[in-house]
Amino acid sequence: MTTTATDLLGTSRLTLADLERSRQPVSIQQWESFDQSIYRLLHELVSARVGWSPADAHAVALHRAFRDYPQPLQPVGDQPDYTPREAARFLGISEAAARKSIRAGALLAAPTDTGYRIPRSELTLNGPIHPSPSDDDHPLARLACTVGALTDLLVLNRMDPAVPELQAASAATIAKECLDVAGAAATQVLSMCDPAIADRPLAIARYASPLVQRLPNSAPLSGLQNVAAPSHARELLTDAQGLDLAIHQWAQAIRAELRARVPSVEVLRDVNSQGVHLYAALDAVLRATTPTFATSDVRERLRQSALALQGAADAWSQTTTGAPPSHDYVDASRHLYSSLASITGPVHQASPDAEATYQSLLRGASVLASVTPTATPWASRLLDSNALFVHARHANADARRLTATLAGRMVTATICDVPDLPSALWEAQAAATQAARALPPTVRQKLTADVVCTADL
Repeated sequence: MTTTATDLLGTSRLTLADLERSRQPVSIQQWESFDQSIYRLLHELVSARVGWSPADAHAVALHRAFRDYPQPLQPVGDQPDYTPREAARFLGISEAAARKSIRAGALLAAPTDTGYRIPRSELTLNGPIHPSPSDDDHPLARLACTVGALTDLLVLNRMDPAVPELQAASAATIAKECLDVAGAAATQVLSMCDPAIADRPLAIARYASPLVQRLPNSAPLSGLQNVAAPSHARELLTDAQGLDLAIHQWAQAIRAELRARVPSVEVLRDVNSQGVHLYAALDAVLRATTPTFATSDVRERLRQSALALQGAADAWSQTTTGAPPSHDYVDASRHLYSSLASITGPVHQASPDAEATYQSLLRGASVLASVTPTATPWASRLLDSNALFVHARHANADARRLTATLAGRMVTATICDVPDLPSALWEAQAAATQAARALPPTVRQKLTADVVCTADL
């Protein structure tokens, strides 16, 4: 029998009951393992935001819950550096205080075109936090293991393209259940731990208890099933389901590529090229399903955003890092291109599945808006680390590069060689965000409204 999120949430409730009956003392290691497990779960839930609308009440509440977590013990992500605002959370200080420490030299930071970046090593203040061992019979240790297993389940499902994405309402339900358990567990631990370590359980209890009341109520979970993208191994996919799966595979592949030490320029350029194709598909669906006057503003926004993304793609031309894209990314990119081409091609017409197709494309626009902020800083990072190269023929000419130009070799790129690159990427990032926000949540509602207005006339 497969274990689901519902099973693990039920197990956490039973283990919490054991903790409330227990009188075993709680060590600092046991508490920190549980504390970090809760924060890691919230981090994973927020990381699963593929296709979530920025205005979704569940998504907003979940983001605030993660943002307000009181001074996390350790970072969860694998990023090598952080902004001053992100670092301030782990240091337990304000962003202004973090910037003051940077200027004073007390906090190590590297200046970049996008601002200061603080290395991860500066934030490891509490030493490593190890997961609770599976053979620890203490109820708090077992509770930490259950929360950790739930997080691992979410990670595995997020990395599997055949498993549908977790929706915002389901993520908020999981967060609310776990924060309710965390608040009750923290309150109980206050009477079971050494007073010297009671400050942290007290902070979590004060954080979790009121937050549970503010999180939106949702329907009970039924495992992690979602009808957005059925498994292609079990049934034949419709065109809309195939597109949903292609977007999901591409989202996972692009995020893996952007975590590389030195990503491929082909991948960075393809982010923008795929965005142009995605907006063309959205325009085709809107054109085929809604009157022109009803979506003229949205379609104009898509056109402007596509131009900005095309400018960013062109800005990457003639540059390289020498790193090729992975085979997985190439396959995912080709799959997405083929799925979008079936919509933008001349034979495409409106179909009864137009609403499902539009919802898939809407998720794709949200993915693009979430990916571009990760891709944009790579321009300054590559330039600062001398890892970006340009053909000498296209570089800013000077005496030192004359030999390289005559020999047809590559040279290290500087900002003088690609002066438009940073601004083009920032413009594309802003355009992707604005386009995702401008899109209507459904074409079905728009069509219904148009019919009603016509009938009234």
